[in-house]
Amino acid sequence: MLLLSACGGGGGGGGDNLSNGGNSGSTSANSVTMTVDSGPSGAQGAFNIPYVSVTVCAPGSTSNCQTIDHVLVDTGSTGLRILGSALNSSLLAGLGSQQVSSRQVVECMQFVTSITWGAVKLADVKMAGKVASSLPMQVISDPVYTTVPSGCASRGTNAGSLAGLGANGIIGVSQALQDCGGSCANSSLNSVYYLCSGASSCVGGAVPVSQQVANPVAAFSGDNNGVLLQLPSVTVTGTATATGSLIFGIGTQSNNAIPGGAQAFPAANAGFTINTSYKGVSYSSFIDSGSNILFFPDSGISTCTVYSSTWFCPSSQQNLSAVLSSGSSSSTINFSVISAQYLTSNNYAAMPGIAAPASGSLSTQFDWGLPFFYGRSVFIGFVGGSNPLGSGPMYIF
Repeated sequence: MLLLSACGGGGGGGGDNLSNGGNSGSTSANSVTMTVDSGPSGAQGAFNIPYVSVTVCAPGSTSNCQTIDHVLVDTGSTGLRILGSALNSSLLAGLGSQQVSSRQVVECMQFVTSITWGAVKLADVKMAGKVASSLPMQVISDPVYTTVPSGCASRGTNAGSLAGLGANGIIGVSQALQDCGGSCANSSLNSVYYLCSGASSCVGGAVPVSQQVANPVAAFSGDNNGVLLQLPSVTVTGTATATGSLIFGIGTQSNNAIPGGAQAFPAANAGFTINTSYKGVSYSSFIDSGSNILFFPDSGISTCTVYSSTWFCPSSQQNLSAVLSSGSSSSTINFSVISAQYLTSNNYAAMPGIAAPASGSLSTQFDWGLPFFYGRSVFIGFVGGSNPLGSGPMYIF
């Protein structure tokens, strides 16, 4: 089970050209194709993971560029992260070095169950007609900084490989503008950022907000107040693939206009959470395209073990509902859960009915993963941004 919600932000195939996936298209100057499929070559078998393609260039260059396909779209984390193994040697050498006090900035990005370790580099990031210039991004498993400090390794499983990510990278488009903010700028004991004087000489360090891994969409010159994720409706038992769009901006173009009847759900700055009421119990919750299923507490639904993990496995389809609320907004969400045994009988990549009990640090939370996005227009409003329904961090649906 993939769970990529980041705790710090609010979440292989080498070769010279990885632009060979079904998610490489651009539909307009502020929109790219987003595809749910079985994953990049070498990591097949993924499901409920939304992918886009991202073009990365050496700062200021129009020729030293590479389009990376199968980059996971994650509304639960912030920043662009690309596997070092997915970058060709010319581009890797051409990326700018992000330094503080003449030392290379290297990051231990912490997700709920895993970490990615790698150097922070500067790149021009291009999607559709948009460019984020000299954007701080993470090169996951950078070939130079291969020694993961114990203080980082102890915080989760290292997901710094194609198999670990199920993707060539992550584009985090949560509400946050940077992935750590003031806590990493004001203290060297932040557990996220390290300053390295050599390949294996890394110590915890404070990194100014402006030099932290940043939300690429917020760095565009326009259409930068948020994003819109659109995926088609999918039957509860799944389908082979699903194709939709990642659209930049909220209420800035005709293709990102807020539909009539949609409501704004202001998100708390700590974790960007809203409330979910499910079977009479209130839970802190978040809407996260980087979680590939729904995770929530319910001891009344039977479970089973599939592929060494625990999932909900009811004997018949469960038709459920919950109420999401924040501020003056409230919406009833109907959803269904089927047995995870379906995963063993097909190779569908889009599977809305799969869920699992919340556990560990999320045991008292409701994680609305990618199944929430099927058949909906879901907007993510950024910190500091405004749109026709308000300002500040929010979900709109």
